[in-house]
Amino acid sequence: MLERGYIILILGVALLISGIIISALWAGYFAGTFIRENIILSGVSIRKSTSVSTSIQVMDTSRPLSLTIHVEPSDEIKNYPSITTTAVNEGEGQIPNNTLRETVRNPKGIIMTSNEFTKQFFTTFKPDIPGKYTITVYNLGNSPVSIGVLVGNIPFIGANNVVNINFLGAIIAGVALTIAGIIALIGAVIVLALDRRKVLSKTQTTFPQASTATSKTEKIVLANWIDRFIAWLIDFIIISIALGIIFAAISIPFWIASPQWFDRITNMNTPSSNLVGPWSPYIISSFVFMGYWTYFEYTTGQPIGKRLMRLKTTDLAGRSIDVKTAAIESFGKAFLLPLDVLLGWIFTNDKRQRIFNRASNSIVVKLNEAEEDNDMSKNVTYMKD
Repeated sequence: MLERGYIILILGVALLISGIIISALWAGYFAGTFIRENIILSGVSIRKSTSVSTSIQVMDTSRPLSLTIHVEPSDEIKNYPSITTTAVNEGEGQIPNNTLRETVRNPKGIIMTSNEFTKQFFTTFKPDIPGKYTITVYNLGNSPVSIGVLVGNIPFIGANNVVNINFLGAIIAGVALTIAGIIALIGAVIVLALDRRKVLSKTQTTFPQASTATSKTEKIVLANWIDRFIAWLIDFIIISIALGIIFAAISIPFWIASPQWFDRITNMNTPSSNLVGPWSPYIISSFVFMGYWTYFEYTTGQPIGKRLMRLKTTDLAGRSIDVKTAAIESFGKAFLLPLDVLLGWIFTNDKRQRIFNRASNSIVVKLNEAEEDNDMSKNVTYMKD
């Protein structure tokens, strides 16, 4: 019969997967509906003192139309001396400070909305009759601009600007299931840790006595893979939350001070971002994990997860490891864990070692209460938990 912790763990995984699937299906449906009901234009150039137009066919006059226009960076304005390089250096990019005017006319040519703006503009309006609505953007400045335009129906906005809760129901359910799954996984880890603490190891280690003339062979209980995974998961959750808090604390002040600059350095369309962006979070977090595990494996042999699960990293004789061994063992876990574990399983031995456990001559053992603060004898045999 499964332990209660494993039941909660299975339930959490099921909830998490269900939430992700529902959210993904909703996102696909939303994207399809959004593309079908909206006109999306990007990189539309407008020379000085000219205009561009587009149109949208409206059949349902009960739903409001939304119009969004934003000025985009354009290399074309480099040829105009009126655009200074100061704006570029300060993070505004190559975006001119031109005045633009938008005008929307209904099928009869009657103006529904007309406004002037500089960088971006957003409005909603209620169509009065079915037919083709024309959107015109005038460039009133002295240099060309490049704009992006989005016009159409927002899927979750229904008649009379009322939010359609039914449309949002799926994503709300998906998010709720995902959150419930995460909470269940955390709860399962805690329950398993508490249950494991109540159960003594099947085989207890006997420590050699100083008065004994002949050394006895001691037994080391090797930790099983499930306990090691739960210990790793506890560490992963704790460090990931800490990294998220630290990143938010560092980035929020920069975003408040200069959102344009922050958006630009995080834009994945630039060549440098394509090279560095996807890898930098992984590299930074991996170094943090390696430092965390190296410190605790060296000082106590027990990071937080292993302490809760009553596990300990030792050398092959059951003794504490040195900093070099801790660093080698932690490197594989921080940077190459899937490959490290997979190869460890394929080329497994009687000591349940990952590849970097082998490289560092280290093992992970299961402790009972008497063994927590002690090293083990040199003469050992290994038993599997």
